[in-house]
Amino acid sequence: MRILSIERCVAVAVLATVALGGCQALLDSRSTMRVEHVLDAFAPQEALPATNPRDVTREECEPVPGCTEAVRTDQIAVFRFDDREDAADFAESLGDDGHQSDWIVLEYPDAAFDTDETLLTYAGLVDGMWTSH
Repeated sequence: MRILSIERCVAVAVLATVALGGCQALLDSRSTMRVEHVLDAFAPQEALPATNPRDVTREECEPVPGCTEAVRTDQIAVFRFDDREDAADFAESLGDDGHQSDWIVLEYPDAAFDTDETLLTYAGLVDGMWTSH
């Protein structure tokens, strides 16, 4: 039986952590969440209207790094990104009108403040989607 040194065990643990971290998006079910899933979640919620959805991917994603999908409704816009950092950068560029939830960014007035846990909100609903394991 071969015993590994502490240094080798630490090196193996570090390599495994790095490898698994790179696969996080593949292991996280939220990484496959699409704009249509978000709109489907809003549909039965009378307090969260999303009327007149229009695919604006071509116009609105083209100049935005990492953006892969975009739909704009009369009340809200929903964007999908390939990378969480690109989503964070875009949400930050929207100021108070942006809210990031992993790979999804919502744009609507005061989105950054729409996280009251006692109320049903666009941001709260998206943040709670697909989080159970």
